[in-house]
Amino acid sequence: MLITGRFKLNFSNNTFNGAREIHGFTKDEILEIKKMLGKFKSEETDATEIDEYLRSKLYLSSERLDQYSSYLESLKEFINTYVLSAESSNYFFLKNGVMAELRVITNNLQNLSSNIRNIKRITKNSIGINDSLLMIEELLREMTHFGSKIQDSIEEKKSTHEDTTYLWFEINKIKNLKFKLNEIPKNLENWDDIEELITFIKSLNELFLSKRKKDKKEKILTFQFDEIYQFFQSKNENKIKFYADLIYLLYLNKHFEEYHGEEFINILERKEVIENLTNFIQPLLKQLIEEKTKDVLVEIEEFDLKEKDLEINLKNLKEQKISVFLPKIVDYYIVGLEKRFQEKIHNVIEAEKFEEIANFYYQKIDNFSNVFTDIEDWVLSFENLLKPYENITSGLRKIFTNLSSEIFRRKNEYLTFIKTVKDEELRVGVRKFISDKISEVNDLIRTYEDEASLIIKEEFPQLKRVKEILNEFNLKINNIKDKVFKKLDSTKSNDIDVYQVIKYWEDSLNRKKQQLTFLISLLLNKLFKSFKDLTDKEGILFATITEITEQTESFEGLPLNFALSSFLAEKLSEEELKERISEINSKINQLNNSLGLYQVEVAKLETILANRVKIRKGISRSDVQCTVCHNYINFAKDRVITCPFCASTYHYLCVAFWLSKYNSCPMCQNNFLEPHSELFESQEDQELGRL
Repeated sequence: MLITGRFKLNFSNNTFNGAREIHGFTKDEILEIKKMLGKFKSEETDATEIDEYLRSKLYLSSERLDQYSSYLESLKEFINTYVLSAESSNYFFLKNGVMAELRVITNNLQNLSSNIRNIKRITKNSIGINDSLLMIEELLREMTHFGSKIQDSIEEKKSTHEDTTYLWFEINKIKNLKFKLNEIPKNLENWDDIEELITFIKSLNELFLSKRKKDKKEKILTFQFDEIYQFFQSKNENKIKFYADLIYLLYLNKHFEEYHGEEFINILERKEVIENLTNFIQPLLKQLIEEKTKDVLVEIEEFDLKEKDLEINLKNLKEQKISVFLPKIVDYYIVGLEKRFQEKIHNVIEAEKFEEIANFYYQKIDNFSNVFTDIEDWVLSFENLLKPYENITSGLRKIFTNLSSEIFRRKNEYLTFIKTVKDEELRVGVRKFISDKISEVNDLIRTYEDEASLIIKEEFPQLKRVKEILNEFNLKINNIKDKVFKKLDSTKSNDIDVYQVIKYWEDSLNRKKQQLTFLISLLLNKLFKSFKDLTDKEGILFATITEITEQTESFEGLPLNFALSSFLAEKLSEEELKERISEINSKINQLNNSLGLYQVEVAKLETILANRVKIRKGISRSDVQCTVCHNYINFAKDRVITCPFCASTYHYLCVAFWLSKYNSCPMCQNNFLEPHSELFESQEDQELGRL
């Protein structure tokens, strides 16, 4: 790369040593150069003179190339430091101004390269030109590469209300506050545009500085904003947007800032500034609102609101004040959404489809709310630019505060509306589902009744066969009895002791009758046991038919409709709670009735078991107390030991330790246990016995 010297350069419109633009050779110019070279050859002109001639025709000088190189290096440092690293501004006009300058230089370098190549074709003595060509091509590559980098960073030009640089510049033109100049880095002073600005500001402060020197105080270079605006406008009015970007860049990098010294603004001036700022803000805000609500207004037209109180003319509505226009838009849009939502869900049955539609309209109302949040945020950010006149937006703040509250209220109302419709649709769906399932259960019960009735009406084949067997054996036995009767009857006239024969018949068959098992009774018992399982299952089936539950034990074993407290009780009304309490009490009464029957049955069985244990133990008394603890013994449940000598009865655990140690009755002291008789159980067995 070229080693460059120090040159004063502008960001744009550089003269570059008197040659702003370099054009490619025409055909006539090439012929003229060729003719001149021929003349130099015939006259045997010195090579140095020829080289100077060619360079003059090419506008080629080391100083010009150094200027190009110096511009590129200085521009790289400036752009990388201040422009490409900036996040708060796009610097659209500054970048485009620089790109225009780079295109001029690039075009010059391309034309220089083309001209040199044309000369090389017509002369052999081109050593010096060759060196320049190499430098030009290298510089051209760097220019092209860096130009692409800047071009890629240029964003699409923002709307006026989004262009922070424009807003800051125009607002400061209106406010025209005093600023002070801070120290400018040396790399920025290299640019003529900035150096001229510094010189201008210093000239404004010459009188002020001379006074401050006497006081030996710090030098402060101050200026009114309008003064530097007028300065750049006088330089080039057509480039004022370019200079606006440059001024904003210097401000953002704190090379100058607002000066809060003693400054008096009279009431009339202040009033004029406020009026001008207000007039500046209004069209911007209107532009912003139109842009943000564009899609909303299109949707409102599509809603086709025909209600009498909602007939609207959007064109006329947009001419209204913001305080009238925006609340109306909020009202129309939400009413239209509700109408469209109702139309969409009118014939929807599937819960998933309903959920999809509800979520879609929920997102619509949320996006609608964000539109006004964006507008309010813009107003709030705008206030930072207005200082110290930020109070002029207080009316707007009030409008947006009220509007935000209204949107929030209407948004919640709308979401409540969606939820209510959604819940109602779900209730209808659940009710229909339950109704269908009740019909299914009723159909199953009717089918059960029909099928079971047919079976019950049929005669059991086992009973029919037993009846046939009984008839057969009855005939056979009656035949035998008839024969016996005839035999005995034939001998009654003789002196035979018939009584003893009859007695023998009776005794023999009585013994047989006593030995005989009544098979029908056994069959009945068997049938009872078999059918008991069926009756139990049938009873359970229809006793629990109203209970909603899964096969797995959920809700701690309670059916769904008896486990309301787990998930639903807080949502029930007082009447529903009373109704549910009554139903559960009824269920408890049914269970208590069944429990009573089982308890009676258990009591009977325990009485029989207790009597058998007492008989086995040889105890005749009804109430027996443990000789140790004096509690009454339950022979059906308690394990006991009875002394065979004095008949004292003990709870097993009350006397086990004594017996294991002394092997004698605590009352009569008789030794009544044989060693290893296994009457004592291990401690583990005792604990298991307790369980």
